[in-house]
Amino acid sequence: MIMIKSKFKRRLRKKFHLGEFQVFGVEIFLKFEPTLTDSDFAEFSDDFINLIEANKLLFDGGGQSKSWEGFVSSARKVVSPTEDEREMIKNWLENRPEVVEVRVGEFLDAWNDPKWND
Repeated sequence: MIMIKSKFKRRLRKKFHLGEFQVFGVEIFLKFEPTLTDSDFAEFSDDFINLIEANKLLFDGGGQSKSWEGFVSSARKVVSPTEDEREMIKNWLENRPEVVEVRVGEFLDAWNDPKWND
């Protein structure tokens, strides 16, 4: 994670999520077994959301029963997920029998990454 240095005053750094107010998250992508049933998909979805919420994280994204993609960030104000949380999510997804492919990206600035301005 690279912190953006800023010459803005504290109030503006907070408003624009810079410096000590910068927040990071990770992108995730996963593919499911082609034979996944609707009930298995619903069970996986519930388990995944329970995992996310139990660790005070947020997931924005989704998909369908073939693949999912999204962004995981912290539910706590001005806090980023840790490397341990990133690895925990990756390991949990890799150990699910419904999932055949998992990609968990590196940390991205949740507010100011150039990728969001494409």
